[in-house]
Amino acid sequence: MTQKHSAQNKSQDNIIIVGCGRVGAEMAVSISHQNHLVTVIDANPRAFDRLGPDFQGRTVQGEAIEEDALKRAGIESAHGFAAVTTSDSANFVAARAARDIFHVEHVVARVYNPRRAQIYERLGIQTVASSSWGAQRIEQLILHPGLQSVFSAGNGEVQLYEISVPEDWAGRSLDSLLSGANAVPVALTRGGRASLPTRDTTLQAQDIVYLSATAENAAIFENRLRGNRKD
Repeated sequence: MTQKHSAQNKSQDNIIIVGCGRVGAEMAVSISHQNHLVTVIDANPRAFDRLGPDFQGRTVQGEAIEEDALKRAGIESAHGFAAVTTSDSANFVAARAARDIFHVEHVVARVYNPRRAQIYERLGIQTVASSSWGAQRIEQLILHPGLQSVFSAGNGEVQLYEISVPEDWAGRSLDSLLSGANAVPVALTRGGRASLPTRDTTLQAQDIVYLSATAENAAIFENRLRGNRKD
């Protein structure tokens, strides 16, 4: 049975979310507030309680891998599809159906086992392994507290770091911070104005530098900013 929470607007993109756990519910509410039509599928009707009274989308009771449930959700005209149940296998099957049978343009599957993520991605399914991202984020906070990650790509392999330049780094070049590290300077903010820096850019105290780098290279920046650098 499908419950309609609001009238459908045909001009809206239909985004289907399979799984109304904490992740699925948070996504559904957030996307619906951005003026998209969101349809949530879950086998347990009580799971829809997580959506709250302000949710403006639709709900469909059914299994993630049932073609009938997918069709009732409007998958034949869906713009995006996210499978975020607690089952990796169910997420993969549902994502494959959305991509290969119904030709949904944007399909993502959540996986709990990072090893499966590599297999699924080789088969053309974009995945998010939340456990891997969470582990890397916790590691960063423990090992590199001087760096703030403001964006994470993929499953956290590459991150965008925000660095506040300390007083003792004033007058040094950006290259001296990046030397020997696998990193790309993205932006520099100084006095409220942003610019595209080069490695020759001279740093000033309180500059905000944004660097794209792997998590492994965060230790290099952290050591240098703390003064444990080799000149």
